[in-house]
Amino acid sequence: MNSLRTSPFIRRSFYQFNQIRLESTGGDTRIEAIRRVLFESSQRPKTLSLEGEALEEHETIERAWKLHKMRQREHRQRSLEHQFRAMNMAMTELEKTSDRLFKGALVKSRHMTYPKQAKIPTETPSTQGWDYAYKAPQV
Repeated sequence: MNSLRTSPFIRRSFYQFNQIRLESTGGDTRIEAIRRVLFESSQRPKTLSLEGEALEEHETIERAWKLHKMRQREHRQRSLEHQFRAMNMAMTELEKTSDRLFKGALVKSRHMTYPKQAKIPTETPSTQGWDYAYKAPQV
């Protein structure tokens, strides 16, 4: 613990911090800028207040978007459940067929297969963006 107190780096850092803190009373220094960024509330513009038909349109679009996202989540969940069931059935069949192959399937490989294990799978946004020509299907 004594080595930390006598370290020239610690003494210098403490001195520089105190010097900056003392200078901050006179003007806008780095510490003041950091404090402003970290601790002051952001000045956001007020949201638009919608009324009448515009409000109804906004709420309709919002509900449709939430419904779309919910259906996407449900589809992805069903897909993952299907994949898991298929994998589980395959492992059960492999266990019945060959004990050696079953144990080999459970052992992780020491060799990395590129690019499957080198890249973490991510969900990225569409490259096409918004389709302005989209028309809802007629029911």
